[in-house]
Amino acid sequence: MAEIEVYTARYEREHGQPPAGRRFWLFTLVSETGAILYEVKLNEQLIYPAALERARATAEQRKAFRIIVEP
Repeated sequence: MAEIEVYTARYEREHGQPPAGRRFWLFTLVSETGAILYEVKLNEQLIYPAALERARATAEQRKAFRIIVEP
């Protein structure tokens, strides 16, 4: 399976920097056509790499094309 793209532009526009730190992260998973497949809203504060790993696992299960990091 191809690498799942991680899109951070929305987050970076809002926060002025790439995703980092510990927070309640929100990710939107989308298909190759841009259709929203699923929203990953983590109910615990995690550092960004750990949160992204959880989102990536869900994205693989749902065969998502892109993970959008929401602001």
